[in-house]
Amino acid sequence: MKQNLKNGIAAQGYDVVSFFNGSPKKGNEVYASTYNDAKYLFASLEDKEEFEKSPEDYAPEYGGFCAIAMSEDKEVNPNPKSWEVRDGKLYFFTRMLFGIIDAKRQWVKKPEELRALADTAWAKMNA
Repeated sequence: MKQNLKNGIAAQGYDVVSFFNGSPKKGNEVYASTYNDAKYLFASLEDKEEFEKSPEDYAPEYGGFCAIAMSEDKEVNPNPKSWEVRDGKLYFFTRMLFGIIDAKRQWVKKPEELRALADTAWAKMNA
């Protein structure tokens, strides 16, 4: 599976569990876990343990690439400060798409349609 990693670290070093709690935090190497050949960092032992119970529930969709870009068959590095948890899934977005548009604003206008496009593109990329 393709993943958006920097030096083997997923989610740009953010604690993916913290997004589901509504307050994203940077992770710490002290609390690291590996899932799908990627290292995930956590802000606390509790978050690390929660992740390890069911990592597939917390790992970002589309390997951590921007969801809007994925709906256009592109792999784009997102800004983890632009994110959404929808239907129990974590999505990342680029903060500014082509320098003028906030990608998350585009996503929330028609999430079902864009998610279907992104799911199709993601499946093709990982076939």
